[in-house]
Amino acid sequence: MNKKTSKQKARPAPAKARSGGNRTFYMVLAGIAVVGVGALFYAGRDSESQSPATPFSVADLTADADANAGVALGPEDAAVTLIEFADFQCPHCRNFNGLTGRLLRQNYAGPEGPIRWISYDFPLNFTNSITSALAGRCAEAQGQFWRMHDLLFARQDEWGPDSSPKDKFLRYAEETGLDRGEFEDCFDERHLTQIVASRKYGDELGVTGTPTLFLNGERIRAGSYQGIEKLIQEALAASAASAEAAEDSVPETAEQ
Repeated sequence: MNKKTSKQKARPAPAKARSGGNRTFYMVLAGIAVVGVGALFYAGRDSESQSPATPFSVADLTADADANAGVALGPEDAAVTLIEFADFQCPHCRNFNGLTGRLLRQNYAGPEGPIRWISYDFPLNFTNSITSALAGRCAEAQGQFWRMHDLLFARQDEWGPDSSPKDKFLRYAEETGLDRGEFEDCFDERHLTQIVASRKYGDELGVTGTPTLFLNGERIRAGSYQGIEKLIQEALAASAASAEAAEDSVPETAEQ
C-alpha cells in the first residue's frame, strides 16, 4: 500500500434547520442515488477500503472542494497536523479508530496537545455512508462530533446492515446528551454541502480509499499506533529544530 487525517477553521453558524423528520431525511438520501444500493467492497490485500471502478460521484452536487470542511481537534496553531479521510461504515476505518486513532487523538490532539487532527468525510458507496456522515455532522452542530464519531465506529455492526438506521442514530444522540429534536431536524440537505466539499477535497488530494492519512501534507500509512506515533514525534522534533534554527539566525540587536 502506498503511504497514506472538529473544524480546521471556524465556519459561520448553519442556517436554522428545516424540520421534516424521516420524510425529509429519506428524500435527501433518495436524491443521492449515485451511492447505489450499498454494495460492500473491500481491498482484499490491504487494510483500506477502496473506491470501486465507478466511484461514488458527487459531480452533480453543488459544493466545491474545501480544506475547511473538516472537523478538527487540537490547537489551530499546532506545528503538526494530521488529517484523516474516513467513512463511518468502512470496516478498516472502524478498526483503525477503535484503538490506534482514538489513542493518538487522546495522547496528542487534546485541547493542549501538540498536534491538530482533522477528520474529513470521504463517503464511499456503502449502504449508509451518507446517512452516517450526516449523523456525524448533526452531532457536530451540537458540539459533540467526536463522541458521535467514536460511537458510530464502536457500533458499526449494529447500524451498518440497517437499511433505515435513523432511529438508531437518534438513540445514539440521546446517549451522547444531544437534543433529540434538534438532531432529527438536522437531517436535511444543509450538511450535504459539507460532506460533498470534504469528499471533493479528498479527491483533489488523490484519495481513493479509507482510511487515508496525511501528516503535515505527506501521505502516511494508517498502520500501528507505534508506527504513527514515531512519525508524529519525528515531525514534532523537526519542527522544534526548525524553530530553533530560525531563532538562532536572527542577528542580535547592537547595544547602544
